[in-house]
Amino acid sequence: MKRIVANALILVVAGVGAYALIPKGEGAQTGDTRLAQGAALYAENCAACHGANLEGQADWRTRNDDGTLRAPPHDRTGHTWHHSDAQLFTYTKLGGQEAMADMTNFVSGMPGFGDILTDDEIRSILDYIKSSWPEDIRAAQSQMSQ
Repeated sequence: MKRIVANALILVVAGVGAYALIPKGEGAQTGDTRLAQGAALYAENCAACHGANLEGQADWRTRNDDGTLRAPPHDRTGHTWHHSDAQLFTYTKLGGQEAMADMTNFVSGMPGFGDILTDDEIRSILDYIKSSWPEDIRAAQSQMSQ
């Protein structure tokens, strides 16, 4: 158990550092345009597994035959908001298996999107997901990300 906690802490620290180093870009979109881009990219790259309305797969806490968990919801009913921006970015960019490589007995079906999406596109998807959360959840997740 101590090893899992230590490995998780390493992932968080590494993720925070990686997220901080990601260039934001002078031409980065903001506001409604960015959310519209995030929504379109989510529909194209994420909705097939996580649901068109961020609802996740049915029985998402149940393991598949290969040991992977079903895709969780990204709305307020899931656990996405329990993770920092850095963790969410790293998990999305690298994929679950690579992001959690140091954890024993962890099997993830989440693919990495680093070869498909730019860093800014990944951030716009995450911004879109976060925009669906109630203010209290957004505030809690924002606090965790600082």
